[in-house]
Amino acid sequence: MAQPAEPKPNYWEQVRAIVERKGRFLTRYRFFEEVWKALAAGRELVLLEAPTGCGKTEAVSVPFMAQLAGGEPEWASLIYVLPTRSLADAMRDRLSEGLAWLGARAATVTIDYGELASAKPYLEGDLAITTYDTLLYTFYGFRTFGYHLLLPMGKVALSLVVMDEVQLLQDAFWFSASLLPAHVKCLLDLGAQLVVMTATMPPPLREEIERRCSRKQLELVRTDERPSRGTIEAPEIRRGSLPLDDKGLAEELEDKRLPLLVVVNKVERAVRIYQAMRELRQAGFFPEGTKVLLLHSREAGLDFNFATLLTEVSPVDSLVQRIGRLARREGSRGEALIFLDEEACEGVYPEEVVEATLEAIEGREGLLAEAALSVEAASELLEDVYKREVVNKLVKKAGVGELISKVVSFITGFKRSICFMRPRGQIRRSLLRLGLEVKCWLAPDEGTYEALMAGRGWKVSMSDFRSNLVSLSVAQRPGGRVRVPSALVHKRDGKSFLAMLNITIGKRDEEERRIYLQVEKVEARPDEVVRGAETAIFLLNPDFYERIRDIELGVVRPW
Repeated sequence: MAQPAEPKPNYWEQVRAIVERKGRFLTRYRFFEEVWKALAAGRELVLLEAPTGCGKTEAVSVPFMAQLAGGEPEWASLIYVLPTRSLADAMRDRLSEGLAWLGARAATVTIDYGELASAKPYLEGDLAITTYDTLLYTFYGFRTFGYHLLLPMGKVALSLVVMDEVQLLQDAFWFSASLLPAHVKCLLDLGAQLVVMTATMPPPLREEIERRCSRKQLELVRTDERPSRGTIEAPEIRRGSLPLDDKGLAEELEDKRLPLLVVVNKVERAVRIYQAMRELRQAGFFPEGTKVLLLHSREAGLDFNFATLLTEVSPVDSLVQRIGRLARREGSRGEALIFLDEEACEGVYPEEVVEATLEAIEGREGLLAEAALSVEAASELLEDVYKREVVNKLVKKAGVGELISKVVSFITGFKRSICFMRPRGQIRRSLLRLGLEVKCWLAPDEGTYEALMAGRGWKVSMSDFRSNLVSLSVAQRPGGRVRVPSALVHKRDGKSFLAMLNITIGKRDEEERRIYLQVEKVEARPDEVVRGAETAIFLLNPDFYERIRDIELGVVRPW
């Protein structure tokens, strides 16, 4: 006698509870049920491609949250992975609200992005929000300080891991994108169930993931559904630079509607536009009550209904993501103005990809607008830009092919070498990206800074220490020298030096644990970062930490 088929999971009521609490109407996209069916069937890997604004986050998170609210979760936890800290912070709030609305009030939501001197949850919690770097360095046992492996590895192996916004892992050398498929395969080998999702998957990345995971139970969910949103007009493409001053911006915005999003490729340019916008607001250019905000990270994942977009040119997948911030509510209308300033991409995006993007979008403004609403349209543009020969050229030009092979060899052999100590040096530094993330600490006031520079010890609370940590990305190609950021260099009595912090964690007092700091001065060498920079914490030169009135901009010009 045939066994009755298992009922399909149905989480629409939970999705409705979340969507309606946000003041929106529920749209029953078919791809939601495709994802739910794939997860329930035990598919090891789900590749999800759906347009921006379709609710991919709810599609992949509701199964776990609903089960958790019901007291019988299938997975040990949900680990939600994003490329940046700011996106992780926003996702923590979003998922915490969703859990509360579903009635899972006793559940724990943690955020972990590898911060130093913390309680180090190591991805603990029912929902753990983290970054790609933190997930991988934790999984492979590379978390500072000490050597930890079995507990976090076991946690990941029993969890549903969602890798979101994977397109943001691209770099000028196609380095991260070359390594990600091997990482995905390793996570699957050790038991995790994965969802990898984006609205703009570069074809070479998808193909390599499918190739490496060909023996796994893989489900590709690639929807042809259009999001329930407003109308996006064909963007205007203009030669020249996006204005950075108040007068030039006023001319461009004279007939534009709010809310407005301006996206540029470099932090320094974003700061200049932010200052100009504040001046326009003070001069009465914008309606009373208009707020001017500076976003400190990339714009993908930003859930806001913009009416107007001004943007510099960028790789086509980035352009689609930016245009996708427009008209995210039904009945709304969005318009975009793209400035074809190739110089604005220098040092940020690879020249080959930018040139291919310019060729792909020329005369195809309508297709570019359609790409924000249709995976098929987005794929057509992506295939024209991210050809295999372009990707291979990036790797060859950067001279990173040998390093990629070494790191992939470590990843693929990890399952067989779990009992052995992990390698140090280049492989550890380059587990996902090239270069170093140098940790710095910003003294909260001039008195603290001067005391440390004078050689006196200083005591701060754990929370004050953590809140003043800053990361600087320092690029390094294989065999190349590492430039010391000027933001780390201090000058006293005609000498230049770096200030490394010696840290002692004291006992907990009535309120919280205290930290004792003392500076060790090291000669500043302009051609390389000092030995131990991977684990050291440097005192930041406060002259490089910028503020505008009460707004903290951070380190805008590290060099």
